[in-house]
Amino acid sequence: MLAHSAGSELNPYMSIAQFKQAITEMDNYLEQNVSHFDINDSLKYRAQFFDTLLCVLWNNLSLCNETISLNAVGGYGRQTLHPYSDIDICLVHDKPLDLVESEKISQFLTQLWDLGIELGHGVRSLDDTYIACKEDVTTATSLLEIRHLAGAGHHEQRVLAALYSQDLWHSEAFFNAKLAEQQQRHAKAQGTAYSIEPNLKTSPGGMRDIQTLTWVARKHFAVADMQQLRKFNFFTNDEYAELLECQNFLWRVRFALHQAAKRNENRLLLQYQADVARLMGFGDSGNIIIEKMMRQLFRAMKRIKELNQMLLAYFAREISPQAQHQQIILNPQFEILDKHIHAVHEDVFIDRTQIMVLFELVAIHHKDIVGITPETLRLLRQVRRRLMGDLQDFHACREKFLRIFKHPQGMGLAISLMHEHGILASYLPQWREVVGQMQFDLFHAYTVDEHTHKLLKKIHQFRQGNLDGSNRLASDIFQKMSVKESLLFAALFHDLAKGRGGDHSELGAVDAAQFAKFHDLKKSQQHLITWLVEHHLLMSITSQRMDIYDLEVVNTFAKTVGTQTRLDALYCLTVADIQATNDDLWNDWKASLLKDLYFATRKALQNGFQNVLQLRSQIREQKQEALGLLIKDMSLETVQALWKRLPLSFFSNTEADDIARYTLAIHQHELAAIQNNEPAGTLILIEDAQLKASTDVFVYTQDRPGLFVKLFNTLAALRISVKQAQISKTKDGSVVESFKVLDFDEKPIASPQRRNQITQKLLQVLDQGASIPKKRTPRHNQTFSSKPNIEFLHTKHNNRSLLHISALETSEFMEQISQAFRSLGLNIHAASINTVGERADNVFLLSNLEGHELSPNEQEKLKSLLVSFITSQV
Repeated sequence: MLAHSAGSELNPYMSIAQFKQAITEMDNYLEQNVSHFDINDSLKYRAQFFDTLLCVLWNNLSLCNETISLNAVGGYGRQTLHPYSDIDICLVHDKPLDLVESEKISQFLTQLWDLGIELGHGVRSLDDTYIACKEDVTTATSLLEIRHLAGAGHHEQRVLAALYSQDLWHSEAFFNAKLAEQQQRHAKAQGTAYSIEPNLKTSPGGMRDIQTLTWVARKHFAVADMQQLRKFNFFTNDEYAELLECQNFLWRVRFALHQAAKRNENRLLLQYQADVARLMGFGDSGNIIIEKMMRQLFRAMKRIKELNQMLLAYFAREISPQAQHQQIILNPQFEILDKHIHAVHEDVFIDRTQIMVLFELVAIHHKDIVGITPETLRLLRQVRRRLMGDLQDFHACREKFLRIFKHPQGMGLAISLMHEHGILASYLPQWREVVGQMQFDLFHAYTVDEHTHKLLKKIHQFRQGNLDGSNRLASDIFQKMSVKESLLFAALFHDLAKGRGGDHSELGAVDAAQFAKFHDLKKSQQHLITWLVEHHLLMSITSQRMDIYDLEVVNTFAKTVGTQTRLDALYCLTVADIQATNDDLWNDWKASLLKDLYFATRKALQNGFQNVLQLRSQIREQKQEALGLLIKDMSLETVQALWKRLPLSFFSNTEADDIARYTLAIHQHELAAIQNNEPAGTLILIEDAQLKASTDVFVYTQDRPGLFVKLFNTLAALRISVKQAQISKTKDGSVVESFKVLDFDEKPIASPQRRNQITQKLLQVLDQGASIPKKRTPRHNQTFSSKPNIEFLHTKHNNRSLLHISALETSEFMEQISQAFRSLGLNIHAASINTVGERADNVFLLSNLEGHELSPNEQEKLKSLLVSFITSQV
């Protein structure tokens, strides 16, 4: 309890200097004793001091107390006055002011300015006050907290009566305006309170979130504060106590911030954090006291944001009731109510697996869901407190967790809700340890957990596609990757070992390995995740600290990376990691360095730095998994016999389920030919692979001259865009070709009729000798703005030449290459075709008409033809 009444020493005969001295002594008294008093009492004490001061000055001027009033509004009206907060007042009058009254009011305000008071003020008639409230919701909001100080007492009642009525602001319109205000405020802070330098007032979970609840409650329910709101049963006694506890902690931090900054400051800047922590009693010095304070602060802000969300949802139902509700039944436990997922039964989370089911349903039904109903959120909060261990202890939870990460929309709203409502912390102990973990450097703008969340969201953007500029390459690479969930798990763990001491990359790799093993991931996934976590800084450091145009640097980097799969994953991880670190950190220069390093390393890997042992291990694993899928349809001997004919690239570049499907299709295709006593024709499979953002086309046929040219020209004529292709020969003279393609509209081929049209046209050209359809002439001919990069690489293949072609990608690119090959009568034995970003990056294994490697003269002639065809107008 405070020792004496606020302003008891003030009297009408004091000079301006004496008033200033009294203000200083009051502030010193509070600063010296704030840790001994309830923060609410301290703020109220300061407000009462200024109540007395303003009333003394007001009464000295003998203003008419029947027609003019002095009122506190805003934070001062709430009696929550921090050391350097503005003193917001409103002077209201019944009739126009005469010259004497105007002069006295001017003198009153001048005295306040002379005292050095930061003043916010308005002087209006009652009618003008009503008009101002009607025209501006901010003014109406401020006057909802009007508190009479001196003069005409009826003004307060009349203003509140007008605001509580539906004339100036209807409850629904006011609620929607305040909700929109909050949404804009949260969006400005990127939706997170977990900034390294949070704004205590406006960040999500800040004081404005509590005030928004209070304003809406005042307007619609005509209650003075949140305590009175309890009688409406919107929240429990525990929730009210929680909100009050968080609010009081936030007030204590702001009080100390004002003391440290010596001004009205709401941003908890790094330069003030040590002083604020010390003033709050966390210790004397060192980062540890900042850590302790900030963890508590972030915890309080997160809880405030959660309670704000829950209560506003309840308010919305009360203030804007809907006559009809949109309901979608999902299963016996969950449904969608008005675009919010809802638990049908209160005891649904007794089965802890249902927590994971809820978020998997959010991913699956992402188009129909925008959030969680308040009842379900309350159940989640309750079960979160009752957890005796980690959710990952339950096998069924682990299965659901993996499914969320594998789902194309798992890193959308689902992962954000899991982060926002503490489910990730309840699942992973490593995540729980970094919640609110500060990062004391010049780069990171967010805590460890928020940075990791943003990293997952960045990678999710790569999956969605349609990205331009510096993100296009990462998006193209990610969409073609077969190890998407491995990259996501590496992103999840890449920084979770921070704050433990030691190298967080090495410690994180150990955690990631244990996680991967505990969750029964494949060996290749375990190795990739662990490697990515341990080396997640490698590409960033190499590109920014070393000369990436030095061949030795590139070769050393390529040896460490070892495989194209690792390079692709590391590139995507690095790009997303930098962008998630700080909104201002990513720029075109960094993008250019990483891009150049990626392509230089890609070339080095193609030139012999590929880790053969790693590839063989991957192939063994792919075969083993595919065999498990095939064994019910084919005998082991039959599978092994067929696989002996297929090239290694078929297994290294194809996922296990695709290997199994294609193997079975080839077997059935050849078996049908034997049964019909006829030669096997071309096998074409076009699979609906929209989840991969492309369509898979598989071709198995006998090799023949000009096959490559015919195939690609036919696809080009059908306006099919080839984004990736792997072409290689079998040991018995057949060709295996696997493509990822998009239709003319740059979308997967979803129509069965369109897939059938493509299949029939390819069969006509390849097996029936039909002529290739004429390709449509482009509406606008395109000329390349840069010369293509063409070079011959070292290869271990006898009598073969390895050609690398890189250029800007256009719809005519493959046709131009085919034209050059056809002109020289070259044989294509294998090809790897990729479109990454704006570049087509392709490798071909060739021989001349005699079946030998190209001579130096033939190489130069081919280079010249390719440059001529590619750079000329079509």
